[in-house]
Amino acid sequence: MTGIILAAGKSKRMGLTHSKVLLPLNGRPVLSYLIDLAQKADLKPLLIVISPLGKDIEQTFPNADVQFVIQKEQKGTADAIRACDALLNLSDDIFILYGDTPLLTLDTILALKQIFFQEKADVALLTAYLQNPFGYGRIVRDQNGKIISIIEEKDADEQTKKIQEINVGVYVFRCAMLKPVLQKLLPSPVNGEYYLTSALTEIAKHNGKIVSVTTDNPDSCFGINTPEDWEKVQQLFKASRN
Repeated sequence: MTGIILAAGKSKRMGLTHSKVLLPLNGRPVLSYLIDLAQKADLKPLLIVISPLGKDIEQTFPNADVQFVIQKEQKGTADAIRACDALLNLSDDIFILYGDTPLLTLDTILALKQIFFQEKADVALLTAYLQNPFGYGRIVRDQNGKIISIIEEKDADEQTKKIQEINVGVYVFRCAMLKPVLQKLLPSPVNGEYYLTSALTEIAKHNGKIVSVTTDNPDSCFGINTPEDWEKVQQLFKASRN
C-alpha cells in the first residue's frame, strides 16, 4: 500500500518562515513522527508532497527512504494527490496522511487498513465525534448509515452544522476509483482549490463502497494550523508520555 503524506501547506496562520511540519516536538521534527508511523504501518513506497519552497523539508530527511513530490501550486488536497499521479498505478491502494498530525497512533492506522481490506472498500476514512465540531467537515450519512458526503463548515447549512461526526482527514483510497474522479473534479467556488472531500462525495454518487473507523481518542487526530493548535499539540504530547 502506497503512503502519501501531505506536507505542502503554506503555514500562513502559524506565522512561520519554515514549514510547520519541521516544528520541533520533543527534539524531533513533527513530520518525523508521521514518517515513522507510515513505515511501521508498512506503507511503501512513501511519498511526501511538498511545495516548491519545501527544500528545507527535503534536506531535513536525506536518509528517510521516502520520495518527495512537488506540488507546483497549493491548490488543495486533491491537487496534492494529482501531483503524485505519475507514481501511482491503477492497481495501487493509497493511504493518505497529513504531515502536521504527530499524535496519530499506529493502532488507528492499522484499524483503517484492516477495515479497508476486510470490507473490500473503495474508500476508508477516519472519523471522530466532537462536542464542538465547529470548523470541521461533517460526515453526512443516509438513513442506512452509509456515508454519502462530507460537507465543509463553510458550505454547511444550520442542520448540517448540528452533526457531531467529523472528518479527520485520514483516508485509504482504491486508486482505480480515485484517479478518474480526480481528473474530473471541479474547483471550489470559494477559493478555487480541489478537495479530497469532493472526490469522496463523487465516489459515493457512483456507488463506491465507503467505510469508516471512528476514533475514541479525537485528540490523537489534532492537527497544527494555528499557534494555539501548536500549544495544544505540545500539551497533549506531554500528557500522552506521562
